[in-house]
Amino acid sequence: MYLKRIEDVPHTEERAVIINCSTKEVTTLAVLSTLRHAEMPVLLIDCDSKDGSLEFFLDLMRRFDLDILSAPLRGHGVTLDWIFRTINAEKTLLVDSDAEILDPAILHFMHRYIDEPSTFGAGFVNGPTWIDDLPGDPLEGAYLHERPWMPLTMLKVKYVREALAAGVSFSARTIYNDFFFSEKLSHQLCRLRARFPMFRWLQTPQLLRKNFYGHTPSVVYCDTGTEVLQYLKYQRELAFVALPDKFHRRYVTHFGGLTRVALDQSNVATSKKILIRREVARRLREGYGIELSE
Repeated sequence: MYLKRIEDVPHTEERAVIINCSTKEVTTLAVLSTLRHAEMPVLLIDCDSKDGSLEFFLDLMRRFDLDILSAPLRGHGVTLDWIFRTINAEKTLLVDSDAEILDPAILHFMHRYIDEPSTFGAGFVNGPTWIDDLPGDPLEGAYLHERPWMPLTMLKVKYVREALAAGVSFSARTIYNDFFFSEKLSHQLCRLRARFPMFRWLQTPQLLRKNFYGHTPSVVYCDTGTEVLQYLKYQRELAFVALPDKFHRRYVTHFGGLTRVALDQSNVATSKKILIRREVARRLREGYGIELSE
């Protein structure tokens, strides 16, 4: 069914949601693997795609039981805030548009705990950890705050709405931590070090910084979903039942954050993108009988 408003999406206890932003090839794999393994209705939200996605998925809808909704292109966190404020479901399974579910065992794991009264979500947990895989990026050396691993996570809508009503958002943000009494001053020092390499040696004493998980980093990055988890887990004392994200490869393939590439939020070499597209095309052909044109 093609829908004009999210309010028109039929009520269901569970619904999988996939957000497409001009990543037609990998989104197709995400949709078909979710339909195969998730055993729940699937909603594809197309955000002003420029690669023919909407027409392609409307045609695909004739062959598969799929709901499609058009929406404006906004920041990922803003879009997630909007979804959880308005979706007509009790539980929502978020599936990244560049993820392929390989094994339904992870969904069985989520279902084993999600209905416990004290549980707000289930999936994989990402962080806390040092960011050491982004050479040359401003966040290289920052500390990643604990959050749900967003490529595949199930959340109870009522608890997320409670967090949103408390002023929390899915949106990412950066905490500057050089001075515990002034994030503004910490930000200015961070910019100074980034702009003038000769000041990179300038570090504030640890006693001036807030403690995060036993560490006192200069910069803490709150990626998408961090603040929702932090509020519900540590303020509301609800449970997020999760495996460490390093085990996700047993159950899910995540194709390098291609959605963020499409939104110009990260970079992937052209050669790597070509290899990913070839692999996605192979998986679609061999696993689902779908041929994508070049």
